[in-house]
Amino acid sequence: MPSRNTRRRLESPPADENSKESDPPSKPCLADEWDPNAGLFLVQLPPELFDAIIENYGTLPCPFFYSTHNIPELKYYERNDALTALSQTCRALRGIILPRLWARLDICRVPERARLTWYKYTMQAIERKANGIAVSPVRHHVRMLTLMFSKSQPEAALAALWNMLPKLPNLRTIQVIICKTPGLAKSLTDSKLELPNVTTLFLPNEASFFQRICPNATHLCCVGGSGASLMSALTEKTEVFDGMVDWTDLKLQVVGRLLKNAPNLRTLEFRRPVNAGLGIASQNTAPAEWKQIIPKLAPLKKLTKLILTFPAAEEITDDTASIEAARTLMRKSVV
Repeated sequence: MPSRNTRRRLESPPADENSKESDPPSKPCLADEWDPNAGLFLVQLPPELFDAIIENYGTLPCPFFYSTHNIPELKYYERNDALTALSQTCRALRGIILPRLWARLDICRVPERARLTWYKYTMQAIERKANGIAVSPVRHHVRMLTLMFSKSQPEAALAALWNMLPKLPNLRTIQVIICKTPGLAKSLTDSKLELPNVTTLFLPNEASFFQRICPNATHLCCVGGSGASLMSALTEKTEVFDGMVDWTDLKLQVVGRLLKNAPNLRTLEFRRPVNAGLGIASQNTAPAEWKQIIPKLAPLKKLTKLILTFPAAEEITDDTASIEAARTLMRKSVV
């Protein structure tokens, strides 16, 4: 058996003077300090290709129609989890990931352990995250905010939320999935809050008061309820009004309100509301009122897109009549 010193000599590579001169010793531990992108092929990807890869991970639909779903499933947060993991690998990736990670602030994630008490968890999450983000540099990255409101101890949560919202300078979209907080409208009014940068709102009927604090919103989507309050909240700046508006309950009296409040409307959607208790049967057909309401939209001179959404594949009499009424209206608007 060779001696210890001999074994060390055998394991050491032979000296090569030429290699020493031509190839300086590598320092992998210092490479990140000299060049943050050294060896990181993911960092060198074009931004559009990187975003295309990230889009394959699950994310919360927008709009999210609560009437057809329960509390958002955890599969909708795969993108958030993937970006969180990547942001913790190195400085180079962190600088690229953080703006994408915080572009969407979804304060509606409920873990499995808290599903039965989601109403408590979501209000505690609003208070905790709002207080943290209000003093964090990541607030500059937030472009979309998703919320769920319940009746559980709203005072502290709402105070933290109203304090955070003005500190999000790049916020453009607000989505409210559930709104079951009594006194929420009064609390928002008392805060004297105004968000002039917000342009898109996805709201249930109970959260129509958000339209009042977003004077420059051009897109309003009804994600739950009859839509009556949302229609009253439309303004001259509203260009898109879509979602599940219950034209059956509102009937013809809402048409005058629509024409008066939103004369500059460019896109309007007719979509049958869904009742979770009735399942697919609640959305199979278009209400008979559609064919009566559509011709009365003629005064909307800027209307360029009228969308009729039918979940059922086959057409029935009311569907066909509504489609023909829409075609007639759009032909006249083109002329």
